[in-house]
Amino acid sequence: MPSYLNDKEKLLLRLRKMEGQLKGIQKMVEEDKYCVDVLNQISSIIAAAQKVAAIILKDHVQGCVKEALTRDDHSDEYINELVEVVERYTRK
Repeated sequence: MPSYLNDKEKLLLRLRKMEGQLKGIQKMVEEDKYCVDVLNQISSIIAAAQKVAAIILKDHVQGCVKEALTRDDHSDEYINELVEVVERYTRK
């Protein structure tokens, strides 16, 4: 069971908002809107995606990883997986 279940509704709300923003960007491109206006909307989507990722990552650490460390059940696997995910999200 995923650790983000307590935040599921909040996550779905954010994802739906992002979906609407993406459709808005598509429309802006179709209507040949100003480049900077399109880029500003893309920046908003990136920030929203980062917030969704942060919520899921926090829930994962407080749920799955914490539980694995408590049980010592494949804890090295969870730690390595967590490090890989953090590295992926901190690359620029």
